[in-house]
Amino acid sequence: MSSFLGRMKEYPTVSLDRFDRENLHARAYFLSHCHKDHMKGLKGPILKRKLHFSRTVRLYCSFVTKELLLSNPKYSFWEEYIVPLELESPTQMSLVDEASGEKEEIVVTLLPAGHCPGSVMQVQTFLNACSFSTCLFLSVER
Repeated sequence: MSSFLGRMKEYPTVSLDRFDRENLHARAYFLSHCHKDHMKGLKGPILKRKLHFSRTVRLYCSFVTKELLLSNPKYSFWEEYIVPLELESPTQMSLVDEASGEKEEIVVTLLPAGHCPGSVMQVQTFLNACSFSTCLFLSVER
């Protein structure tokens, strides 16, 4: 059972494996794998509404996780908001605050986790620091 609340204090604009409460303010969402304890809030009505009105907020995951998620009709509304990332391939992205236009550049690399089909670890490189997260623990290095 995951006790992680989804946000790292160092990177409040990103939410990992949690999609409710303060995570609703994230500029980007990441799903490490399709286990229920890592998907809390993923089908919530407030998040659905946010996605409907947002032009930039997306859910990032592996291709396998995307297919597993969309195979459940409860999550079909995510189809146009999911961006699957290639494994072991650094991907640069801009996280945009839609109210202010402020942009934050990050580079994300998904690595196979071996926990279950589609599970990934994430290396996220921000302007001033780098984080490494798995489905089991999180590490931040400055």
